[in-house]
Amino acid sequence: MRTKDGVGHRRAGNSPGQRARAPGGMLSPAEGVRHGPRGAFTLIELLVVIAIIAILAGLLLPALSRAKIRANTARCLSNLRQAGIAMALYTTDSSERFPFSGRGWPQMPFVDLLKLFDPYISTNARAFYLCPADKPPPWNVAWTKVNGASVGIRTNDLLFPCSYYYYHQFYNDDTDSPRLTQRRTSEVNYPASKAIMPCFAEPENGNLSDRNIAHGKQGLPLLFVDNHTSFTRYGHLNKTAPYGEYNLDWTIGGLAKGQDLR
Repeated sequence: MRTKDGVGHRRAGNSPGQRARAPGGMLSPAEGVRHGPRGAFTLIELLVVIAIIAILAGLLLPALSRAKIRANTARCLSNLRQAGIAMALYTTDSSERFPFSGRGWPQMPFVDLLKLFDPYISTNARAFYLCPADKPPPWNVAWTKVNGASVGIRTNDLLFPCSYYYYHQFYNDDTDSPRLTQRRTSEVNYPASKAIMPCFAEPENGNLSDRNIAHGKQGLPLLFVDNHTSFTRYGHLNKTAPYGEYNLDWTIGGLAKGQDLR
């Protein structure tokens, strides 16, 4: 409204910038309460986040571990296939006879086999002989450190790290007191069921002879005489004698009658 002196003004309480008051002169909740900027997480919120992360990790880590084992096993089987190719080339060039040096165990499987394979898989191509799951020290070195002194082999005799092995019956006869003998491929009556090379990769902090090798508790990668490879579960293997259930150095029936796969 306008006063006598012509100066205009608004009534008190009608200013647009003035806060609306609730009845009784109190500030309305909407206008009277101002929230400051959001601060850091509270302790409870932080603990909830940590718990969620722990649950997710508990769900994901086993899956990632299994995926890593499967990937390592696939690469290991690829290495065994290369060994199978070398074995086939060797037997073809040797009138269908299996690798043989005239020396017995352990020199034959730990040293001489790798020398005999050299024309087919160069000893410079060492990656083929080491399973990606084999944690330091590699299996042949770890085994030799523990057992070598008692059987006449030293770590210095080893050519390089190797995770793979050549079974005893392929350079010994099938008698109860085995004698060194160069065996022929024609002596194997069940080539698809007779294993010739395994992977003995050990996990980190693993113990020699543990069945829980680096590829898991259920089985191990094997190369068979017919050159196929597979991750073979222990339940699919025949038991052996006289040295343990699945010591395939001692397949019952030897090469002529023996079958490792059920």
